[in-house]
Order: sequence, then structure tokens, then C-alpha cells
Amino acid sequence: MITLPRRSVTRFFVPLIDVLILLFCMFLLMPFVSQPGQLGNPAGHEGEGKKSDDPAKLERELLETKEELRKTLAKLRRGGVAENLAVRVLEIDRNNGELYYLDPDRKNVTDRQAAQFVIDKHTRQAGTRDPFFLILFPRELSNYPHKEQVEKYGRWFADAKVQYGFDNPLATAVAP
Repeated sequence: MITLPRRSVTRFFVPLIDVLILLFCMFLLMPFVSQPGQLGNPAGHEGEGKKSDDPAKLERELLETKEELRKTLAKLRRGGVAENLAVRVLEIDRNNGELYYLDPDRKNVTDRQAAQFVIDKHTRQAGTRDPFFLILFPRELSNYPHKEQVEKYGRWFADAKVQYGFDNPLATAVAP
């Protein structure tokens, strides 16, 4: 006659497997269950986390996203960083430290409004490329520009939120 063992392994593993299957099913359903904060809109949180179902608004968002992707793709197709920059060279006068550019005549940039005019003009001319302003220090040793002038010029371009840089060839020169 066959006798059953005192402790059956199946008595332990069958319920364990059932629990594991139940937990796995819950894991699979988690993405479909909403977050606790999304069940109802508490006071003062109307409209948060809720997408618009307005077809016109959704179409506008789609077109904006599509246009951004086109611009990004055009930049990537053009090549490296150098090809994506439209550089405008501005120079600092060695006699008085004033900022100027050539277009085709010499034009001084005397204040923030003049700098903003140059920035807007170059940004329009750059088209899809990123505008970059390169400010050249004098190539010969002089007393200009002063530190305050350089800081002022930097603020003009930083406030306009455009890329800019200074080129000072004498900064690395070693004094005898």
C-alpha cells in the first residue's frame, strides 16, 4: 500500500505559484491603472494633468512639433557645429575701446539698443542657423578695452540670450 509523505512539497508550491501569478498579473496591469492624484481634481488643481480633446488645438501642437523636428533634422543634415553657426564679427577699437562692426562701412555699437539692433538683424540673416557673435579684442597692445567695457559688452549679449564669445590674442602673451 502507498502511503503519503507527511509533508507534501506540492502543498507548499501550488499556493506559492498562485500568488506569484497573481502578483505578475498585477504588475502587467499597473500601466493601465491611474495615479492616485488623477482620480479627481482637488480644489485649486483644475486642468492639471488633463490633456485637451480639442482637435484644433491638438492639430496645432502636432504642426508645431513637426516644424521643430524639421528644423532639427535640417541642422543635423547640414553637418557639424561649424556649419550650423552664422558668425558675426564685432571688433573693439584700440583707440577708445568702442565696439564696432563692418557692414560694409564701420558702424559703432554704442549702447544696448544698438546691440539689440545688430542681434536682431543678424538673427534674421542667419535663417535656420544659430547666430554667434565673436567679439575681437584689438590685435595690437593698447590700453583699451577697460574691464568695465568688456563686462558691459558681455551683458548686452547675455541679456539678449544669444551665443557670444571674446577673442583676445594678447591674453596668453607672457610679459618679459
